[in-house]
Amino acid sequence: MYKLAIIEDEHLIRKWLTYAVDYESLNIVIIGEAENGEEGIKLIKEKSPDIVITDINMPKKDAFQMFKETQEIDYKKIVISGYSDFENAQKAIHYSVEEFLSKPLELEELEKILSSLVSYIYIEKKNKKLIKIFSDINHTKVLPQTDDSVTNKVLLWIHTKYSEKFTIADIAIDIGYSESYIYKKVKDELGITINDYLNQYRIKMSVNMLISDYGLRIYEVAEMVGYSDYKYFNKVFKKIIGMTVSDFKDKLIRE
Repeated sequence: MYKLAIIEDEHLIRKWLTYAVDYESLNIVIIGEAENGEEGIKLIKEKSPDIVITDINMPKKDAFQMFKETQEIDYKKIVISGYSDFENAQKAIHYSVEEFLSKPLELEELEKILSSLVSYIYIEKKNKKLIKIFSDINHTKVLPQTDDSVTNKVLLWIHTKYSEKFTIADIAIDIGYSESYIYKKVKDELGITINDYLNQYRIKMSVNMLISDYGLRIYEVAEMVGYSDYKYFNKVFKKIIGMTVSDFKDKLIRE
């Protein structure tokens, strides 16, 4: 469930915000209340809410001071105020406030806003997790870099032709060197063989495809990155990524 903090100095409004909305139906749980900006800062830092509903003008510290002192924490902001003035609206924009509402609040409007924010947070978190998965893969399986011109020609050839079926002999003929020469060059420069590099590059491309389209079947991805045997593709994928293609797809869906 998504965590909500309510920060409001007026007792009746704070309780209305706490009990008037059917938070459970929105997949939201209230993780705390505060009656001034200082308490709000402490609550936000301790509980890291996904959403904060707050008044602007409060004792000790106002909402904008609270936002400034908790800017390292990522949460969505709904600001309520009895003062719908231009200056406060400008400040709200500065602090990336999602909604700026005037009192008296309308229950239906608040519920619509919360529902919209929950959907947005869900998509945002899913995208962040997908990016992290891909980033982790890239950092653990970084493709080698080289300044050698011959090796660069081989790598460029692979980047262009990786989706096709070919042999090292095909590469050698196209770039005008012998098989043994380009094999040695790549091994000396990268510390891995041409086939190792090819497999790493193909698997990296397959990860891109799977992230872009969950619906792709294993054999389809295999063919798209140059493997005629999807079982062999799955074996190589597991060796490089650390899990099978099916497990990787399941992880993407779960995340």
